[in-house]
Amino acid sequence: MNTKDLAYFDRLIKLKNFSQVALEFGVTQPTITTAIKRLETEFGSKLVLRDRVHNTLTVTASGQQLAIHAAAILERLTLAHHEISNLTQQRTVLGLPPIIENHYFPRVAAHLQELGMLENIETLEGGSVWLRNALRDGQVDLALLGSTSPLAYETLVAEEFDRKPFNIFVSRNHPLTSRKRIYFSELRREKFVLFNSSFIHNTAFNQLARRNHFRPDVVYRARDTHIIMNLVAENVGVTYLTALVDQHRDDVVRLELLDDEQPAFISSIVYRSSHVLTPAQKQVLAVLRGTLEEKL
Repeated sequence: MNTKDLAYFDRLIKLKNFSQVALEFGVTQPTITTAIKRLETEFGSKLVLRDRVHNTLTVTASGQQLAIHAAAILERLTLAHHEISNLTQQRTVLGLPPIIENHYFPRVAAHLQELGMLENIETLEGGSVWLRNALRDGQVDLALLGSTSPLAYETLVAEEFDRKPFNIFVSRNHPLTSRKRIYFSELRREKFVLFNSSFIHNTAFNQLARRNHFRPDVVYRARDTHIIMNLVAENVGVTYLTALVDQHRDDVVRLELLDDEQPAFISSIVYRSSHVLTPAQKQVLAVLRGTLEEKL
């Protein structure tokens, strides 16, 4: 079977137009038609029905079934191309959420620099949820990810190295600054400034909100810790962040939560179970393990 036929079929299912698929791939329309006929012969079933009078295309049940498998096959082929291409390179793409990057990566970077490896590291920043998908797609080789429970995926290997609680942060001028510890339920009338949905913080925050039976008033979402802290300092709202946040400012106050069975911010080294690490990537992984196992 020609995998190019599957690529043509995959796009045809999405675009429902032979001419558009041919234009996208830079081939003639008969090339697409012939590819679809080859697939129909291969599987012994009609995959699409063309109505030339009304210029419509209908995907049969067999076509819908093949579409699911074609998409999975093409995704794995793309990942294979990416991984094999990288096997000859010294480069390692390391995924880092901003808080984990600020807290852990400086020590890792120092060790990498001592070994002359830092210049071959390319970092990709984003929330843990987004980076987890980037890791699966092959955009990232290794990642330090946050989660609220131990990561357990068939396609990923996760090595936990730390756990920290979540805290509430309020403006120095907020009435709650007189308190050292509070219950989450006491925040039901507060306005919140939070990370966007690509960050694992939202999972933990939503767990507490549901447990305390109230819908929080979220006035702003961001992807940068400094922006969130600046908004909190201006009393735009309060925020919910992991205790990993390095708070070196006197206009924001940290409050501990008293709730039982709170979510924890779990930090893990993560990589694909199918990925054959290059010698350089194995060295980076060894540095990550050695550095992050130290007392931080």
